[in-house]
Amino acid sequence: MRARVGHGVLIGAFGVSVAFFLLKLAYMHWLPGTLLTLALLAAGSAYARVEWGMRVPWWVLGSLFLAVQVDLLGNRFHMYGRPFGPVQYDEFAHMMGSALTVPAFIWAFGQIIYRQGLALSRGWIATLAVSLSFSAAAIYEIIELWDEQYFSGRRIWSPHDCPNDLQWDLGGKILGAVLVVLLWRERDAERSLRDAPRGS
Repeated sequence: MRARVGHGVLIGAFGVSVAFFLLKLAYMHWLPGTLLTLALLAAGSAYARVEWGMRVPWWVLGSLFLAVQVDLLGNRFHMYGRPFGPVQYDEFAHMMGSALTVPAFIWAFGQIIYRQGLALSRGWIATLAVSLSFSAAAIYEIIELWDEQYFSGRRIWSPHDCPNDLQWDLGGKILGAVLVVLLWRERDAERSLRDAPRGS
């Protein structure tokens, strides 16, 4: 019982740290933001390895790191509020950040399903992971609202800011999930060819 409480406290503290990090991310300079990102990823990866015996793949950590970099580089080069190709940089950041974070949700959800002894197709795993990831995006929009209302932030630029952000989030998550599933299938096909018996 005490061990479970300890795990709950650690996970809760990690969740609060991530929420605080996201609250301040829009105002962070590149170097401290990058160092904090690396620290959070290292802490989460170490906890997963020690407590759950799970080794987080490099591509999961790398995609999360790049997702944060999209935001930090936007801050560094003052891109927010400016056009970026046919869209605003804010819209691009939401789409790319979502596309880069959804692989982590797919991997984590797949690990949970596997450890529970359940059988789901990879398509269903990706679909449910997108739903969970979209819920996290909605929480991020609430964090933006709290920043605006309670911390004198300036992150909500119009009455349509939240739904516009969420539509780009959803598009990015679907794009990221489709790419992960296609890469899964390609890897499975290569493995099948490699493991197939060869004719004499």
